[in-house]
Amino acid sequence: MKEFPGLKILAPILIPALFAACAVDRPPTGGPPDRSPLSVTSTLPDSAAINASPQTIRIGFSHYVGRSDLSESIFFSPRIDDYEVSIHGKEAHIRLYDPLQPNRTYTLTLRAPLKSLDGVHQLDRSLTLAFSTGPVIDQGAIEGRVWTNRLAPMQNATVMAYAASRSNAIPETRPDYIAQSGPSGEFRFQHLAPGSYRIVAITDDNGNLQYDPETEVFAVASTPTVQTGMSGVGLRFAPENYSTRSLHSCRTINNREIEITFSDTLPAGSFDLSAIRIENTGTGASLPVLGYFSLSRSSEETTFRLLTAPMEDRAWYRLRFSPGGAGSQLSELTFSGNAHTERYPELSVSIVPANGEDNVIAETIRPESGSSVELQCNLPVAESSVKPAVTLALSERGQDKPLPFTISRIDSRTFSIAPFGGFLQSKDYRVKVKADKLKELVGSPSRSALVESLFSTAGPEQYGEIIGSGTANAPAVVVEARRIGTEAPRRMVAKTNASGTFSFDFHDLPAGQYTITGFIPSASGMLSPLTEWWDSGSLTPFTPCDPFAALTVNVRGGWTSEGFRLDIPGSRRSGLNSSRPQKKP
Repeated sequence: MKEFPGLKILAPILIPALFAACAVDRPPTGGPPDRSPLSVTSTLPDSAAINASPQTIRIGFSHYVGRSDLSESIFFSPRIDDYEVSIHGKEAHIRLYDPLQPNRTYTLTLRAPLKSLDGVHQLDRSLTLAFSTGPVIDQGAIEGRVWTNRLAPMQNATVMAYAASRSNAIPETRPDYIAQSGPSGEFRFQHLAPGSYRIVAITDDNGNLQYDPETEVFAVASTPTVQTGMSGVGLRFAPENYSTRSLHSCRTINNREIEITFSDTLPAGSFDLSAIRIENTGTGASLPVLGYFSLSRSSEETTFRLLTAPMEDRAWYRLRFSPGGAGSQLSELTFSGNAHTERYPELSVSIVPANGEDNVIAETIRPESGSSVELQCNLPVAESSVKPAVTLALSERGQDKPLPFTISRIDSRTFSIAPFGGFLQSKDYRVKVKADKLKELVGSPSRSALVESLFSTAGPEQYGEIIGSGTANAPAVVVEARRIGTEAPRRMVAKTNASGTFSFDFHDLPAGQYTITGFIPSASGMLSPLTEWWDSGSLTPFTPCDPFAALTVNVRGGWTSEGFRLDIPGSRRSGLNSSRPQKKP
């Protein structure tokens, strides 16, 4: 047979390329793209198998996975360290080299960040394969739900169970079991050894199964331990510690603006310019920071722009950020001055809602500011000049009745205007802004003497009501209604009767999805909805959170949603543990 030398040269190139092409996970041509989650299609041994001592565990997947990603996703309980992962098409083989203990239940958990090779398909929750080397398999289970601090369902939280029978220091030690929360925040531990466990959740951004306080947040249960067989275990994450934020990068836009990016989000309204210091590295002279803003006007941002006094060309500057508070650290960056001089326009002003707008739901303009309207400027202005330039009035029968109001800074270009007691329904209001009285920090003054908006608020048909009841082993509870994803809740104190039953009623709620939560506060004495805040507990030392219960409710305009139950587990009598500090979420 005649040989072709070129084939010998091409073979080492073509054959690997052919096999690589076969392993690419592509949808068939001509149909819709496959967006299904990654799933397990088969296992050997079968889940819940008994009298099984496999040397190799086989797992079939719905899509191709990578060996390295799969290896990082695997968690064995009890611990198995010596094993090897290999991939054979859509099937993974896990070769065990550590001997298995007799009459013992083993669980293999796949963590939810596991994705397919193309990155499109991902486990939507953790998956557990269990088998026993003896005739009996552990059947212990604990299930519950994980919430963000703002009470939205939390997906992909890492939930860890530590056996209470052994001495351990959370979060330094390896957990005995892990699970991850699904799309609705639900989690479930299966095939646990019977007993009590300490339950903890973390965001676990780096996947090391340890709490890293500088970058992560935690949640603990409301009891020191949880017994197998328990359901309805609630885990709510602690408030984020904004004092751990640090500078990530900075760049100059012109000789008056610096764009800075932080390691994580910061609330725009509480951004403290006194935490920022800029100095000339050559002369030591300070560069004044006059204002700040975000291009998006968002309530939380990672990137802000600082407005400064003019920089010197070719000078080097040091930017320092010291947020203060527990766990805070000084971070700093250096940058070179920018020679470009920006030609800023004249100041212009707009009001949200616009003039003539009807059916305004003021609670939705900026939910964290409550019932309010908004002043938006194209340039940063001095905060002290805003309130003297603004008037708010209730307009009835052609007459304007001035109203007292507050001004809240979102950033140096954006401000919320809120009347005492909020806006009433089905009323006309007029907001006036004397634009020429605003003090611009850059650019030229506004040539418009007056900007105004006359608008009408929505009627009761745009609002709904929630009525419910619950039980708690405490004299009183605090109940909150919070629109999902927002920071500011509606709150009330509900007293319990002799049988521990309480009732709650929230009215005038804008349509949308809400989380209703009730908690037993750790404070003593008379309770006030203005001063009592849920206590998230702590990890070190381990302290349970305030007992709470939560549920989601869909509010429809003009409707009353009723029949909801908040049965709060645990108990706390007035005065118990009253020395614990109160933390506002």
